[in-house]
This record gives sequence, C-alpha cells and structure tokens, in this order.
Amino acid sequence: MRRGTVRSVIVLVAMLGAASPVHAGGGSAVLAEAPVSATIVRMANALGGRPYRWAGAGPRVFDCSGLVAHIYAALGRQLPHSSFAQYQFGEAVSRLDLAAGDLVFFRTYRPGPSHVGVYIGGGRFVHVSYSRGVVISSIEDPYFNGRFIGARRI
Repeated sequence: MRRGTVRSVIVLVAMLGAASPVHAGGGSAVLAEAPVSATIVRMANALGGRPYRWAGAGPRVFDCSGLVAHIYAALGRQLPHSSFAQYQFGEAVSRLDLAAGDLVFFRTYRPGPSHVGVYIGGGRFVHVSYSRGVVISSIEDPYFNGRFIGARRI
C-alpha cells in the first residue's frame, strides 16, 4: 500500500471511529459531516483511477464490494466481499438520512443490490466504475438515481 494511502486510512479510521451519525439533511449536521467526508475523499483520491476487476479487493484493483470491504477493513470492521452480503449488515438508513460512511446500494446489472459505494456527503459517493475505476459520483446522476435501492449504516 502506498504511503499516502496508509496515511489516509489512518485518518479515516480515527475520524469514522469517532464520528457520531450526522444527517445530510442540512444545518450544523453538514458541518459535522465534513471531516469524515474529506477523509474518505482523500482516500478515494489516493486510490483514484485504480482499475475495476471482478473480485478485486485491492490495493491495486477493486470491484465495488472489494473497495467497501477494503475501506472498512481499515476501520477494523470485516465486511464480506459481496454487495448482496453487505446489504445484510448494519442498520437500514433512509436516503434523506444519509451520513458520510453509510453504504449506498444500487440495482445495476441484476435485481437486488448489485452495486455498492460509500456515501461521502453532499449527494456524492465513492465507488468503483467498470470503465473508470475508483471514482466519486453523484447519487443524483440519472443512472444511479433511478437505481438506488437502499442504504446501510455500519
């Protein structure tokens, strides 16, 4: 793992471990969410563009659930390497109550939670794109907006 990635993971562990759930709905909660979001963005930037590969779990290649498992492993939390299995973990969260660090799930190539990413606040999430690798996208993007099926707080 590259030095910058390790540093980002350490900061991510500290920030997500200390953060209480905050809502993305507005007000002061958005300010409280900013440090966690910034940390995940730094980690995404460190991993940015790493290519997609089916069953990839990092650090050089990822699939969507592999990236999520990689991030949460840095937090000392083991998640399965399957978006369908990850959808069973944690507590369900409504789209209006999303907070940085929540897992967001989408129906893409087959029914059910076939794609997963980590919400970073401001309507954005980090995930692995088949064509672009590790990227940050908007949950409001027409492709994802119509495919959103739920979120979980780990």
